Amino acid sequence: MTDTNAVSTDRCYCGCRTEVAYGRTFAAGHDKVAEAAYLAVHHNGSVAELLVSQGYGPDNPVTDAAVEKGGWQKCDHCDYKGAPASIRNHMAKVQKAENNQRQSLEKSLRALGGTWDPSRGMQTLSDAGYHPSEKYIRDVYRKLAASGLLEKVDENRAIYFVTEQ
Repeated sequence: MTDTNAVSTDRCYCGCRTEVAYGRTFAAGHDKVAEAAYLAVHHNGSVAELLVSQGYGPDNPVTDAAVEKGGWQKCDHCDYKGAPASIRNHMAKVQKAENNQRQSLEKSLRALGGTWDPSRGMQTLSDAGYHPSEKYIRDVYRKLAASGLLEKVDENRAIYFVTEQ
């Protein structure tokens, strides 16, 4: 593979002849133009053909190779894989969604009161457009019990009663 840092040029690598700043190889957005042109010339414009030509596909994901060899990371909470900056963005979205989900559940607990088990919490969040796991609901219940909103009424099962509204 050619080291682009060793090649001195002041023009865009896509071939458009646009002048680029020192240390740059492409004008803004032109890396995608060059990438699309390369795919058109060598792989019929198909990323799938490019991946297959390199031995990747559904049974050998390129994202796994990127984690193993390319500096990518896997999310600690799900199967998402990406560059470190992408993982940070992903985690920010996950944390925001979890916070919104928890607030929605807490609001329902306060409004409805009564006794709550994991299935009621899951149904409540499902009705609100979320897809929580039972493990997540149990964790939220434990945290809300620690804060005083819920009281565990059955020591052997995850059943709680709303103590304040």
